[in-house]
Amino acid sequence: MHFDLILALLAALVVAVVPGWFWAGLLRASGDYAERLAYSAALSMALVPAVALIPTRVLGMGVTLPVAFVCALVVFLAGLGAYLRFGSAKGDDEPILSVPVPALGLPALVLLVPAFGLALEATIGGIPGQLVLVLVALLVLAAGLTHLFMSRRKAELTSEIDEEVALESPAFPGPLLRRLLLPAVLSLALVRGYAGPVLHDWPFIRGVDHYSHAVMADRMMTVGKIEPYLIYPPGFHTMTAGVSRLSGLEPLEIFPVLGPALLLLPALALYALAKRLWGWEYGVAAALLSVLLGGTYYYFNDAMYPNLVTSQFLMVLALASLVGVYSAPSVRNGLLLALLGSSVILYHPVASMYLAVLLALVGAYFVLPLLSRDRRTGVALLLSLTLLGSLSVLYAWNTYDLGGALAGLVGGQGESATGDAVEMAVGTQVPYEIGLLTENLISQPVAWLGLLGVFLLADEGRRRMGLPAAIAHVTLFLWAALLFFGSRTSLTGFPQRFGRDLGVPLALLGALAIVTISRSLWSRGRVAAVFVTCVAALLSVALVGMQAARALQWSSGPSIQMTMTPQIAAAGEWLEDHNTGGNIVVSPHFNQVPSRMMLAMGHYSALQSFEPVQVKNPRDLPPTGPRPLWDVLWVVTHPDNQRTDRILSTYDVRYIVLYKNMPDRPTQDYWPSFEDHPNLYRTAFENRDVLIVERR
Repeated sequence: MHFDLILALLAALVVAVVPGWFWAGLLRASGDYAERLAYSAALSMALVPAVALIPTRVLGMGVTLPVAFVCALVVFLAGLGAYLRFGSAKGDDEPILSVPVPALGLPALVLLVPAFGLALEATIGGIPGQLVLVLVALLVLAAGLTHLFMSRRKAELTSEIDEEVALESPAFPGPLLRRLLLPAVLSLALVRGYAGPVLHDWPFIRGVDHYSHAVMADRMMTVGKIEPYLIYPPGFHTMTAGVSRLSGLEPLEIFPVLGPALLLLPALALYALAKRLWGWEYGVAAALLSVLLGGTYYYFNDAMYPNLVTSQFLMVLALASLVGVYSAPSVRNGLLLALLGSSVILYHPVASMYLAVLLALVGAYFVLPLLSRDRRTGVALLLSLTLLGSLSVLYAWNTYDLGGALAGLVGGQGESATGDAVEMAVGTQVPYEIGLLTENLISQPVAWLGLLGVFLLADEGRRRMGLPAAIAHVTLFLWAALLFFGSRTSLTGFPQRFGRDLGVPLALLGALAIVTISRSLWSRGRVAAVFVTCVAALLSVALVGMQAARALQWSSGPSIQMTMTPQIAAAGEWLEDHNTGGNIVVSPHFNQVPSRMMLAMGHYSALQSFEPVQVKNPRDLPPTGPRPLWDVLWVVTHPDNQRTDRILSTYDVRYIVLYKNMPDRPTQDYWPSFEDHPNLYRTAFENRDVLIVERR
């Protein structure tokens, strides 16, 4: 496994990090290597698959070793050439909102002390009751409103508050601490990711979705397209295909060693965005809070890697580049926004929906005011969004059959599988209960600090002069509000994913809150005020530390999302060794995962298996429609039947795979009926967990 880790890391550097290094230097002015690393990875993920899709689409070929290497090299050399020709990005690397928020006053701090105390007690004692959550929320709300009221009163009395605060705010931390804090936070993210797999999982990996990602990556390597397995954008699987080709490892061998490293991405993205907005210490705090997010770990633990990469990395850096256009409109900032924003379309449909709605609001409400009051910024934003939209349509045209969707929209005869998929999803998923959302997916420290950060953001926005700064604040608020309201209604189709991603903007706002509380320690005041400030700061730090310890403890334990056993793996290896073409039928068991698991291990992409209730109430069906799914159900329930013979012949079914035992769900015993017909089926493979038969 360690050798696999080395191979996968080297290949990932070549494909997903190094190609964008000079592009990052060309488009984003920064002397911070961590920030440049984040943009380098994001631009590599944006450009390499886009270039690789050219030969796969034009020539109908897969992502071969030469294609993977040449595409990464082309992106790298193009970036190097542009960097040498035009030079590094110019501009101020200072935060665009550099004046600190005023220190919290004594009344607000008095309210925060019991709020954080209750939250800490609930964290230590386990899952809190609903009453505790409501009480903490009310106290934090009261503290935020009190701060806004007191801050406005002070602003009316003096116009020198910001200058006084700037003088009172210390230059912290020291140089040595600045070098160590961010690496320590990133190391914490790596420990959280790798602890569980190293202690319990290797050579397998927790999660259920990585089997589907393995199938899609395999299709990108062989035929250069994902269809008709699923309606899914090709970005992540093109990158995975490139890493697989360069490392010589199959996707199912890559995910156990490289999947945990993806937890670095949200931390790096939030660091870059918060540093861009307010400064270095805010960036480190945002990165730390990202490690506490249950939604981020949920994506990893469920192997929902494209969700994590898109909504918690690429989209965050796209917003950072959007803020850059507000503050310093230029061709380079606009191009950075267009490249990163459009890359979201290449990776995941739900994150694409987030970004489309957010940018639609930005375009509708901000472009015209900027064109009339700050023409240069307005023109830059308009052109950037136009280029972003054009690239997005280009990326999405084939994946989502936009031609068919548009034809159907204008009343033509066109049909779109994407439209059918959207109709299947809307209204079918129940939002998370608010207590589960707060405690498990966001985490209490991020929830309460983020809620306080909303009021600090409002106060900061009120103090700033200039339209670009005000629009930056409104954009952050819209991002958080969009995810919150989307997480509370099933009409979005994916309220649970909105809920898992809600913690990202709250972590950003929480960083603003925790740094503001820390800065309040240096404000001048009476002994009582100093004491209350110290207690509030200690409680907030203790709350974050306790949640970090709980997160590490939980992630270091065994996972309930382990679907694999050595016996099932042996059956999958046998299928791979005996794959001479055709298809397989896999018995359906409690969602589509067991079917996709065997398809991935055997290097097949059809036929998928769903239970009857899933076919009747569709949400996640392949674009082939329900007919093949009903045919599979017929085969496993009618082994001795003429229709079964026709189905096996029609789909060229070579083997029928029947589960006998699974580690994470009950099995339905389809296999005995096949053993009862030895004259019709020959046992090709059998162990304790799996029976594989073939038609005589």
